Amino acid sequence: MVRASALTGYKSLLGSFGVNVGELLQRLSLPADYLDRPDLMIPMETKVELLELGARLSGRADFGLRLAQQQNISAFGTVGLLLQQCATLRDALETITSSIGQTAQGLEVWYEEEGDIAQLHSRYNFDGPSAHSRQHSDNLVAGGVNMIRFLLAEPVPLSAVYLSGPAPTASGGLTPYRDLFQCPVYFDCASNGIAFAASMLERPVAGANPEMRGLIDSFLKKKQLDGFQEQLLWNITNLLPRGPVTLEKVADSVNMAPRTLQARLRQQGTSFQQLLDRTRIEQVCTYLLEGDLSLTEIAELVGYSQLSALTRAFTRIMGASPRAWLRQHPG
Repeated sequence: MVRASALTGYKSLLGSFGVNVGELLQRLSLPADYLDRPDLMIPMETKVELLELGARLSGRADFGLRLAQQQNISAFGTVGLLLQQCATLRDALETITSSIGQTAQGLEVWYEEEGDIAQLHSRYNFDGPSAHSRQHSDNLVAGGVNMIRFLLAEPVPLSAVYLSGPAPTASGGLTPYRDLFQCPVYFDCASNGIAFAASMLERPVAGANPEMRGLIDSFLKKKQLDGFQEQLLWNITNLLPRGPVTLEKVADSVNMAPRTLQARLRQQGTSFQQLLDRTRIEQVCTYLLEGDLSLTEIAELVGYSQLSALTRAFTRIMGASPRAWLRQHPG
């Protein structure tokens, strides 16, 4: 599963080529608003299928690259917020390698240094044709380049780009890669990756706020969560767009009786309500940074019956009201 925000800009980009995206989603038996909720968890294979269809229907072999140019760090959700508060690029890369599972299940990210060159790599742990999608690997790598350039607020010269997808066969197919990456590009690699000067690792992240980093890091509590709680958080996130999230629904999602689930969470020092509040507030942070919705609309989307309930929960967890938090972190 992956957050639907990984396809941010898909509808507008494909629509710019004259494709009726609504009809496309209908043909795939997907709801019309399938891509309108960034917090919705969608199957990875669905993302890959939509990227490949986008390339075919638009007639653009570089569709995955183009889509990445319309996306930003908000696609990472709360993990993206944490990255922006890291002291250096090295700190940010260490953070994403340990936290990426909260945004995309099955995605492995690591970085390594060899001499004066650093490399950031990624690989999805799933098999089949989807694992070798050129559109998907293009989009993933271009998104990684965007992330680094956004964090440092400066161009980052690349020494090489590695893509797990196959090389384009059409005449001139390499031009978009050369134009975007400005470095040698290699295809059919074991993993996706970008190589750059290791000295960039010590560059400061633009606008990082150590106090905000502490708040967000505490909020995530990633080191305190076991696999079971992580599974519950994913399930709650996926249930939020579908209506009220109840203990019964979440218990059913893990094949447990509600009372059994309550008892297990109590033994782990937490509760269903705490997990639900955490998931809701994570989505509130994402919506606030996107800036397209009012607080009242956000409250309704994440399941608060009243704006005052959202404000109280947000202030308790994040240490500031939603408006005050947004002023501290304008995105």
